[in-house]
Amino acid sequence: MINRDYRIPERADAVTQHGRLLFRYYKDRYAVMMLEDLLQPRQPIRSLREGRFGRLLDRPSIKALVASKGDGWLDRDDLLMLWPYETETYVVTFATWGSAERRDQRWHQISRPRRQLVLQLNFPRLHDIQYRRLIANAKDMPFAQDYHPINENGRITMAWARIDIDFSSGEALIEEVQSDWIRNVLWDAARGYGYYGESPERDRLKLYAESVLAPHTAMWSEAVLAAALHLLIAGCGISRVWYHHYDTGWEVKKMSWCGTPRSLYTDLPKRFCFELTNEPPAFILPWQPRRLRRKLERREGRFWRFDALRLPARQ
Repeated sequence: MINRDYRIPERADAVTQHGRLLFRYYKDRYAVMMLEDLLQPRQPIRSLREGRFGRLLDRPSIKALVASKGDGWLDRDDLLMLWPYETETYVVTFATWGSAERRDQRWHQISRPRRQLVLQLNFPRLHDIQYRRLIANAKDMPFAQDYHPINENGRITMAWARIDIDFSSGEALIEEVQSDWIRNVLWDAARGYGYYGESPERDRLKLYAESVLAPHTAMWSEAVLAAALHLLIAGCGISRVWYHHYDTGWEVKKMSWCGTPRSLYTDLPKRFCFELTNEPPAFILPWQPRRLRRKLERREGRFWRFDALRLPARQ
């Protein structure tokens, strides 16, 4: 992808680096990032539309660009016109999650017992400043949940992706994408419970939700998934990325209750051109209970799969 993003060291170093990294994003940029890799340097629009990534051309800004191309070809340089004057600059940090102990597998909601990588996408500096100006008890971080893998030093975590990387197979499984912060803000702003039950605190919270937070609310899930894919493919050399389907993921992670929006495990991977398959990630199979393993081996589960593009070396 065009190097306007953070730089990640090769392979294993990528999952241990804790430096301050930046990821610039705007709405639907994930589609542009994928097309940047597809167009080497140009392709007929018709063949793009009929291929695996055809749905990318339906994103509003790209659709307008395609409509303006009278020659029927889309060039990589055409995508430069989609870069807006203003973007959101998120801060990327890393953490780990989980345990190698089998007894902890259910509690950590992981597909196999091991430590996993957490990519944390933290809010831009301006957001944090405006948040602290509007919210009276800002220092108490009322919308965070400290038992989840959030950044505890510096920027406020907007969302995270939790990832099981298997370097031996060159594959990775995205276990979840989640945002406690945005969910809790919208919940409290809409219902006005507790501290935000009455004015002026409720009015300030609504102002924060409808102005400061709104641009991030509109794109947090695609931004964190785009950052995760960029890390895995460009930074770690992963060739295949798996993503849980809602129903099978619930079973594999041994979740007794799931409050995660279904769209994060249905609509989101579909937008990113993941393919729905009944093939399971082989590297998680040895760790499943016998009944579930046999079920998955009989292809009775569902997963999302993304095979990285095989690209020629760039000059």
